[in-house]
Amino acid sequence: MRAKQKNLRIFELEITNDQEFFDYMDKNLILLKDFFLLLQGKISDDVINYLEEQGLCYKIAEDCNIKIPSKQSSTENRAIIPPKEAHDKATSSVVTKVVKEYIKTLLIQQPIRSGREVIHEGDITIMGRVNSAAKVIAEGNVEVYGVVDGMIQCDGDYMIVKELGKGYIIFNGDILERELFDGNIKKITKGKDGAIVKDLFETTHY
Repeated sequence: MRAKQKNLRIFELEITNDQEFFDYMDKNLILLKDFFLLLQGKISDDVINYLEEQGLCYKIAEDCNIKIPSKQSSTENRAIIPPKEAHDKATSSVVTKVVKEYIKTLLIQQPIRSGREVIHEGDITIMGRVNSAAKVIAEGNVEVYGVVDGMIQCDGDYMIVKELGKGYIIFNGDILERELFDGNIKKITKGKDGAIVKDLFETTHY
């Protein structure tokens, strides 16, 4: 027998009615396929059948007791991934995990290529593009100054996003609507009712 601990990404869904659920899933199915779904609310047979047909991994919350770990604090430091990074060409995907607690900010100066996954307990600053099928997961704040065509999950206090292309952004558990991004640099912060998306450089008229 072998046992190995894995980090599991959980997405919690509170279902109020079937139609809203199906509309939400149709819009975000590509993204949610990578998550373990924890279901709450009104869960009908149609919802269960849909999840089974799509091959999604799920569990009804009241049937289990899952403890989701809280964030861990770290001291202020900086880690840099240089522009030229050696990798094994025979490997189709590369996972970068920064696990040392003393590293606070991870600076990535080159585009994040497709198939690569970056996981960091602190802040991440990305100077280039996040390509399609690339994933970035940060417990801290995220700043991206290239086009986002992949997936970014940020659990920090804020995000700065230059341009959302064909990708997805999850900010503190909320999947942000594509319509919120109009080509201007956006700052995303926490609000009482969810994420607040505003232009980073707003012009005040007097």
